[in-house]
Amino acid sequence: MYEIDTNISVKSRLTNVIIEHPNVLNVLEYFNIPLGFGDKTIAEVAKEYSIAPNTLEVVISVYCRTIPTRILNRTEIRDLLMFLQTSHNNFKLIKIPELKRLIESFSMEIPTKYGKMLVAFFDEYIQEIDEHFMYEDRKVFPYISNVLNSRKTKDFKIREFERNHTDIGHKLLDLKNILIKYIPPEIVSEYRKQILYKLINLERDLMYHTQLEDNILVPFVKNMETNIEKDR
Repeated sequence: MYEIDTNISVKSRLTNVIIEHPNVLNVLEYFNIPLGFGDKTIAEVAKEYSIAPNTLEVVISVYCRTIPTRILNRTEIRDLLMFLQTSHNNFKLIKIPELKRLIESFSMEIPTKYGKMLVAFFDEYIQEIDEHFMYEDRKVFPYISNVLNSRKTKDFKIREFERNHTDIGHKLLDLKNILIKYIPPEIVSEYRKQILYKLINLERDLMYHTQLEDNILVPFVKNMETNIEKDR
């Protein structure tokens, strides 16, 4: 038996949290934390992998849909930034290519008009998400690293990112609708369910990713910008 932990904290046993909230497996993946940590708490696991305990607790709380403790210092934000960058690589190199392979396999089993529609739609989405991540990886995250080192460039402020930030996971709804509503029921394929499961997981993952950026990262950086200006 395991104890249900409804109040996530650094003292929570990580195994219990995962059993209650399987989405947390994605958190471990992006922090490069392997399974097999016994009954260790979030704080103990964080220490073992050189992660700020509060950062790990905050990210887990977001993935559990609870209100997290606010991140308070630069070290914790640096760990959050590392988490976000690693998740980008995982999306681009693992999760999205897996989905593309499944969609292409499914497209070979269904009428050509539906197959072409699915592949074209997902290829368009891949291009959009690549542009989104490229902007963050090349422009936003390096800027945040400068701010964390008390340096700030004049040609960019975090409010520009805040103003233009979009929820890229929401656009997967159209693809789910195609699979659920419009491909005829007589087309029986295990691929359809596999694609839907992975789309739902990806959509949630991207939603949590966006929430971490909008609700944790951006407010901290805005405050840092203000402090840098005051010190000048």
